[in-house]
Amino acid sequence: MPTRRSVLIGAARALGVALAACSNDADDNDPTAAPSTAGSTAHGTTSTASTSTTAVPSTSVAATPWAGADFGELDDFISSTNGTGFAVVEAGVLVHEWYRDEPDARRDIASAQKSMLSLLVGRAVVDGHFTVDTTIDELIGTGWTSHGDTAGITVRNLLTMTSGLDDRLEVVAAPDSVWLYSGAFAVLFDVLVATTGRELGDLADDWLFGPAGADTAEFYERRSSAFAPIGMVASINDLTSIGTWVLDQFDEQADQPFGEWLRSSFAADQDLNASYGSLWWLNGKDSFVLPGPDGRTRPGPLIPSAPTDMVAALGKDDQKMYVSPALSLVVARVGDRAVPRGRQALSSFDDQLWSMLSRLRG
Repeated sequence: MPTRRSVLIGAARALGVALAACSNDADDNDPTAAPSTAGSTAHGTTSTASTSTTAVPSTSVAATPWAGADFGELDDFISSTNGTGFAVVEAGVLVHEWYRDEPDARRDIASAQKSMLSLLVGRAVVDGHFTVDTTIDELIGTGWTSHGDTAGITVRNLLTMTSGLDDRLEVVAAPDSVWLYSGAFAVLFDVLVATTGRELGDLADDWLFGPAGADTAEFYERRSSAFAPIGMVASINDLTSIGTWVLDQFDEQADQPFGEWLRSSFAADQDLNASYGSLWWLNGKDSFVLPGPDGRTRPGPLIPSAPTDMVAALGKDDQKMYVSPALSLVVARVGDRAVPRGRQALSSFDDQLWSMLSRLRG
């Protein structure tokens, strides 16, 4: 397998992000509160889209399964489904990109940030700050809810949506008895800060954004969201850089602690939703449960047309980062809602997109 290189390589930045009290990310998206990016075009403008099929030497692209692909139909699809940025990277090669905004435009990626948080938690576990079976009460005390009824809730529960707590951190069920997609996961931000003694921004720069070359990605404090105080902004290049870095770690540290963490986080560590790992969505499973009140188990894989080994960071209004280790493939999309009606985390856009990508890749 060819050695991958990050799409962006840059110096880490000091973020100085203040960590607010954790509550519900729950796909709440507040792009108006996101830090601005110099030179970027406002979202939703009618500026002419730009495309690039050979952002690296054509000989590199020609060596991939994408050789000779005509991306016109794909570009039309991304445009017609309200995309503002899109890119495909395989084995470190930028295969194709499309932008309505400027290429470095950032936006809040909503609940796609959960998977980025998982990477930070994994590093903390590998470094010995806590284990996935450590209870939250042991790490930050018993005052992290108004009721204090949190005995037995572990790091693993927050990573896998099995804490039994809802968006307001109220008890709905006992730990490990129900899969409930809720904002309780965000308590892990507090856990990271408390156990490492460092600010979230410093950790993110040192452990993720810097090593990945995600030059403009950052967590920030939202101004107007009572239930989602921490957001994350990123550009398409940031997302493909992070995805490529994840693939590097998956390969290069296969027998090392962080590689083992990635493999475990890309698997369902609970038996209540086969398609959910540690804050990552999983494809290729026999069934899946989506966010929402019904909790219904649906048969079949999450995205039938996508690679079976694919894992994904999925956020409100179709913010996407897909990663396939078997294909060395990273695909990212940001923008406004792709379809009029879509469930949290998933919409018909996903399967349509992957049907096109599968045909183009050959």
